[in-house]
Amino acid sequence: MSPSFTEITPRDAHAASQDLVVRRRGVPMYVSLRSASASATGVGDPPSGSPHPADAELAEAFSVSRPQLEAPGEEETVIRTLQALAYAGLGPHRAATTADHAPADQGPAAPRPLSTDLGVSTRGTESDLRAGHYLRVVNYHNTPASWKDELVAELRGYAKDFESVEVDDLERFARTGVWHKSRPGLLPVFYEGYRDNYDVAAAACEEAGVVGWFFVCTAFVDTPVDAQYDYALAHRIKLVPENPRGERLAMTWDEIADLHRRGHVVTPHTASHALARKVLAPEDIEREVIEPKRRMDRATGGSALCTAWLEGTSWTGESAADRALVEAGYRFVFSNTMVQRLPR
Repeated sequence: MSPSFTEITPRDAHAASQDLVVRRRGVPMYVSLRSASASATGVGDPPSGSPHPADAELAEAFSVSRPQLEAPGEEETVIRTLQALAYAGLGPHRAATTADHAPADQGPAAPRPLSTDLGVSTRGTESDLRAGHYLRVVNYHNTPASWKDELVAELRGYAKDFESVEVDDLERFARTGVWHKSRPGLLPVFYEGYRDNYDVAAAACEEAGVVGWFFVCTAFVDTPVDAQYDYALAHRIKLVPENPRGERLAMTWDEIADLHRRGHVVTPHTASHALARKVLAPEDIEREVIEPKRRMDRATGGSALCTAWLEGTSWTGESAADRALVEAGYRFVFSNTMVQRLPR
């Protein structure tokens, strides 16, 4: 499904997306899907074969709209452009159906290797879009009870147009470079581990018939209830008026285990909502990288394979924290502009 700017300009689409951020609503985003490699030096060879028309349109829209959203840095320009495209393509202006994106009945598609570029660039992003190597994500944070009806309606709309995505689907897409379902996939992602994500968002996902992805700050879960409000403020875990002081604001480990049993993806978002650039010492790595996965796996009986840093930092393999992600057993890192499949 390609975005259409017939009803909204790129600048207006970006402004509307930013308004969703301010109002703590779900923010649609296109992100590249790449295969991370510490030895990568650039964008991989383009996949053979013709791109799907919808992917070619999306890449062209990226190229055309990017100059109108120029920012001081290239990465910020890419983020702005992807936000605008996603608002137009996934938001209220999207087309009514994605049937035109169903793969033609031509037998199994040939593998299309993902790019192994570790950097963020306009050229690399446009190449990913053209190749169909991208994901549709809607990023959520707080989901208070007052928003439940709106959230259910929004998720039902996505369920009509898109397929749910589970970790196995993501792994298969990353391994083959080919999306295997008849409709495009979309991931509703809920960050931080708020109690209202468990109480409201999980139920809304189930009512709409979609799989939710829950990225949990594990130290927020471990914080005593009477200290959670101040902990959130101190760790950039934003609160809304329906998150009052003195009440439990974070999920519990029993709730995390229940989300896993109910078929949702539940996985760490570091321990304390940490910035990658500040996780340097061995004790920091143990606290923010290794222990969250250990705790999550112990609670769910599964294996948490995804993670993300505060501010959406991508993986380069250059830092000790990046290397620890691989050693801990994570398979995917979610960042602002891409989802990277980590080397084994």
